[in-house]
Amino acid sequence: MVFPLILIIGGLFLISNDMGIIRWYQLRKERNQVQAEIDRFIKEEAELTSELDRLTNDKEYLKKIAREKFHMVKPDEKVFRVIDKRKTK
Repeated sequence: MVFPLILIIGGLFLISNDMGIIRWYQLRKERNQVQAEIDRFIKEEAELTSELDRLTNDKEYLKKIAREKFHMVKPDEKVFRVIDKRKTK
């Protein structure tokens, strides 16, 4: 009679305390989320490093970015903008 009671109490203790199975699953899930975030940051860092390298070393890429993002032109260039009449209505 005492053994089953001890077994039940021991099982509940293993499940519900700070080092129990439920806590272990929570920590495992949190670890996986943190690892996924770390992997995402590593990938983002590699992309940014590649972009920085291109901006530093590739003059044609730098000119392309200057033209597209900042609408820069050479001193003797003329820019013609085409307006799509379908979009203005």
